[in-house]
Amino acid sequence: MRAEGQAHIERIEAALALVRKFLDWDRALRRLDELNARVEDSTLWDDPKEAEAVMRERRQLESSIGTVNEIGQEMADAIEFVELGEAEGDEATVDEGIETLARLADRADADKVQALLGGEADANDTYLEIHAGAGGTES
Repeated sequence: MRAEGQAHIERIEAALALVRKFLDWDRALRRLDELNARVEDSTLWDDPKEAEAVMRERRQLESSIGTVNEIGQEMADAIEFVELGEAEGDEATVDEGIETLARLADRADADKVQALLGGEADANDTYLEIHAGAGGTES
């Protein structure tokens, strides 16, 4: 594989590793299983507020886990595509595979930022006040 392609793979793997670490991957998978079991329990729906909270957490976990799995699978497919192009000596296929890896690397970086800023309170609005302090044109 070309160095350019390898660099994209390393970026993707680093971003996915950070997201997995942030999510505490094994705990997130267990929690998603717990939430899925909870959703199947008919008593959940007796309390609408609790049901809403469970469904919100479930959606967030499904989205995060699904994105990581999807990017990982697309990366594996792109690597296979590049290797196939290299084996056949088809530069156009190799270039297309590397372009796909570049797009995936950008997407993985964006998803990494989204995961890091996707905490419980991060979806809430906020007010920001700036006080210049001492006057003058520099403030």
